[in-house]
Amino acid sequence: MQENKKYTALIVDDSAMNREILKEILEDELDIVEIDNGSDACEYMINHSSELNIVILDLVMPGMNGFEVLKFMKYKHLQDTLPVIMISADSDGTNIEKAFDLGVIDFLSRPFSERIVTRRVMSTIRLFKRQKELVDELDRQYKADDIRIDDLTGLDYKQTFLNKVYTHLRGNPNDNLLMIAVDIDHFKLFNNYYGWEEGDKYLKLIARYMKEFTQRYGGLAGYLGGDDFALLAPKKRPELLAFANMVWNSDELSGFEVGFAPKVGIYEIKDTTEAVGSIYDHAKIALESIKDDYTKRISWYDHSMFQNVRDEFELLVDIKRGAAANEFIFFVQPKVNMFTGKIVGGEALVRWEHKDKGLVSPGVFIPILEKNGFISQIDKMVWEAAVQWLKKRQDEGYRAIPLSINVSRADIFTMDVSGFLKGLLEKYDVPVELLEVEITESSFVEEEDKIHHELRKLRDAGFTLLMDDFGSGYSSLNTLKELDIDILKIDMKFLRMDVTNIDKGVSILESVVNMARSLHLPTIVEGVETESQVEYLTKMGCTYAQGFHFYRPMPVIEYERLLSEEENVDYNGIFVSNLEPVHVREFLDENLFSDVLVNNILGPVAFFEVEADGTVRLIRMNEQYSKLIGRNFEPDGQESVEIMIDRVRPREHDTFHDLFQAAYHAPLTGVKDVLDFTRDDGQEIALQIRLFFLRKRPDVRVYYASVVKI
Repeated sequence: MQENKKYTALIVDDSAMNREILKEILEDELDIVEIDNGSDACEYMINHSSELNIVILDLVMPGMNGFEVLKFMKYKHLQDTLPVIMISADSDGTNIEKAFDLGVIDFLSRPFSERIVTRRVMSTIRLFKRQKELVDELDRQYKADDIRIDDLTGLDYKQTFLNKVYTHLRGNPNDNLLMIAVDIDHFKLFNNYYGWEEGDKYLKLIARYMKEFTQRYGGLAGYLGGDDFALLAPKKRPELLAFANMVWNSDELSGFEVGFAPKVGIYEIKDTTEAVGSIYDHAKIALESIKDDYTKRISWYDHSMFQNVRDEFELLVDIKRGAAANEFIFFVQPKVNMFTGKIVGGEALVRWEHKDKGLVSPGVFIPILEKNGFISQIDKMVWEAAVQWLKKRQDEGYRAIPLSINVSRADIFTMDVSGFLKGLLEKYDVPVELLEVEITESSFVEEEDKIHHELRKLRDAGFTLLMDDFGSGYSSLNTLKELDIDILKIDMKFLRMDVTNIDKGVSILESVVNMARSLHLPTIVEGVETESQVEYLTKMGCTYAQGFHFYRPMPVIEYERLLSEEENVDYNGIFVSNLEPVHVREFLDENLFSDVLVNNILGPVAFFEVEADGTVRLIRMNEQYSKLIGRNFEPDGQESVEIMIDRVRPREHDTFHDLFQAAYHAPLTGVKDVLDFTRDDGQEIALQIRLFFLRKRPDVRVYYASVVKI
């Protein structure tokens, strides 16, 4: 006799063929019970519900149809312990919506896809089981908790609140009510920022507003611990607006940063017999959907949110399976010297080589790993794989260059990072100089003392430390000064601005690079994608970069092929040059350069204005430019200094104007072209003009030009 499987499914369908198909699909995973009509199925569930894990229910059946079975299950509270998946060939949206309203968790249409059916059925069982375990755990905690009123907020606490909601719903089945979950964004950070005393004051204010609301409009208010509140409220727009005004427009709360504003999730209670825990969970799911969105403060629950939670759960299960199957590997993105193009190091980046889907983008799975606290497990796997690879290269006799790994804030708060990494190096006998550690700037947003302590431990162990993504907006320059960082990685986003604000981005980037140089910090610019960016960065004095312009992240075997050609590699590593770049501002130092010397260094230069109607005007020029075009300076203070450009050959007027437009769209690199000019003495000359857009004033654009006689 075949051994019983872990779970049991009840299939309710009047079609023997449909039942047989489903049985063949699921029998490897589940024990199957088959019933061909609704009334017998209801009787079976009453007597055997504890033996079942899921009900797969046909929508259209003679006699008692699927809708009536669902109503019976609700009446008998069977859906508290049994999830239901509805099956039907009917794709009518109204019927599907009605089924979801009656408690269906998922919907499968015929004809069946074997893989989809199996995945959805098994994930529904696991998800429902996990939710029930959480509810049971909460119940145990509530029963162990004798507190009825919370001392801090004065609100009903946890189980007391939920019990009152249960009593109210059962006693008032016709009321139109909402469950509202309230949460304060980044409350842990709030406590660090303002202090625990202010945090308690904030919680008391929220509680006071909720009490005032219930006293004025009815309903129940509760405190569920931490920064979680719940409100059973009447479904009336004026009352909701009143609550919103209390919470969001309060003078007492306006002194706090907008990033700490309360957010609410709302669930409309359509069935007062639904489990209270489930009602609150739906409101909480709505709230979680906007937790990281600063543009939204309120969210209404809809079924797609549950589907998102379900999809996330399925993905997490798949991630854990993939981790057990060693599907998580690392790619390498080289770091290069921009002047030589040679590789000076690499960065290990996690990739998921899924058994069915192939390579999965990190953007799909990394947020799920971080959200569910599983990121550290994957990080440890990648770190060990990276050290193993370094050991392999060492044993094969290759000259080594460093490989960096990424350490997240979650890693630092969930493990002894330095101890783990030292253990890996000792296990595989790899020198510490070959493994570098990158920590993102955003890691320093909370509990800096803990981060700094871990950095000191890593430094003491001999690791080279890189601050990643500098420029994302969290760290102050003072923080950078206090940190013992070896290398700064600068985000290229400053040069991805449009032409209207590129000058600000350039100024910020130059300031960061100069600041790093003054601190004797080598810099690597991340996200370099174009030749024009390389040209600008090297002129600024930057040496090292990483980005698609040079190399995309690649499989280890491709990286090894690159390293096998020694002319591709710079073994000197990353360092700050002792040769300081010359800054343009130094030319303004009258103690260092005279006007004559500056003019001789720069050669012929001029400044132009282009008006809104396309008129080009020469507004300033140096002596070399005036001699080149044969035009004398006009007396200072006279408007005739602004001379009309009338020396360009007529046939090249369009080319000349197009050059200004092109320069406007290439503010970093400028543009150049050769044009024919006529001097005042009638001599025709060919000039190569290099043109740069400088700034925009009302209705006027200002340009700089350097010219060379051809």
